[in-house]
Amino acid sequence: MERVAGGVDEVESKHPVPDPGALTARLEALGFRAAPPQEQLDEYYDTPDGRLRAQDLVARLRITGATATAGFKGPRTQAGDGTNHRIEVEFPSPDPGGVRAAFADQGLILVWRLAKRRREFHRAALVVAIDELPRLGTYAEFEGPPAQIAAARDQVADLIGPAEPRNYAELAAAVHPDARELLF
Repeated sequence: MERVAGGVDEVESKHPVPDPGALTARLEALGFRAAPPQEQLDEYYDTPDGRLRAQDLVARLRITGATATAGFKGPRTQAGDGTNHRIEVEFPSPDPGGVRAAFADQGLILVWRLAKRRREFHRAALVVAIDELPRLGTYAEFEGPPAQIAAARDQVADLIGPAEPRNYAELAAAVHPDARELLF
């Protein structure tokens, strides 16, 4: 990720993973350091009339164990190399209820919840997250400098599917149009 004034330019590439075990083994063989697995719950908020989604903006509360993070994402720009670029700003919070109340004070309502099992692998400035999603399958998110993303994707190209430009909420809506949450 590249630092920019007031936030972070998030650059990522998402790919379906048919065999997570094979991808994990390859990443470890390539020198990626594995972080402990995490259970995450992402809550997405919007105005009742969907103004954030209509502008490709995201307001999210992520809960990982006892940690909560409020996140805000700007609109995506699709690059020709299969990556998405957007501004992402995150703030840690000791009080998820306080974040929910702050969102409500701004007229935002909970519109979508997604549980996932995430395992991150780190090498230099690159993070590869393998996400197991209920009823959607497994995806790998490559996040970091574009050159490092491209190099890592090439090293595991036989273990991942083509780049997926949609976010997890959009993927879920395409497969489960009436779902407001996907939980284990």
